[in-house]
Amino acid sequence: MMVFIKGQVLYRGAGYLIVERDGIGYKLTIPEQAAREYQGEVALYLHEAQRDDGRELFAFSSINQLELFWKLISISGVGPKSAQKIVYADTVDGVKSKIMAGDVVALTSVPGIGKKTAQKIILELKGTLADDRVASVDMDAVEALVGLGYSRRDAENALSGLEEKETDERIRAALKRLSR
Repeated sequence: MMVFIKGQVLYRGAGYLIVERDGIGYKLTIPEQAAREYQGEVALYLHEAQRDDGRELFAFSSINQLELFWKLISISGVGPKSAQKIVYADTVDGVKSKIMAGDVVALTSVPGIGKKTAQKIILELKGTLADDRVASVDMDAVEALVGLGYSRRDAENALSGLEEKETDERIRAALKRLSR
């Protein structure tokens, strides 16, 4: 299964890119507004969907988008095209926040997502996303921020989604977020 491609954009179409890698052109499904942003050399994460009538490659700019996509397609009734639209509707953290907050209106604003599907997504992913968020937070950093007088919830929120690897770097970055 293909999960990553790095190559040159040959063509941008309505809802797809053609990316050339080693003399082969790959058609990658991507929302039209996102496709406009790509030109030259690109590095994209992929999900390969196989159906009776062929294969389709869905493209994402980050591994976080791809992982959220995988969670969405695991829900019965949410197909890859709908899941990709949800992922690209906002930042990954924004989509996760909307799901955890139970924001049906935000999800139904995505084309092709009805009220029942939005409710099902919220019901099935709300707990999973909350568990992921706590697991991804550095507990030493949380304790340090709590020791500085911040609430545990504010500390976890400030630390979520940071790219820094070292605890002291994560604390500095979280403090910058909290000072805004």
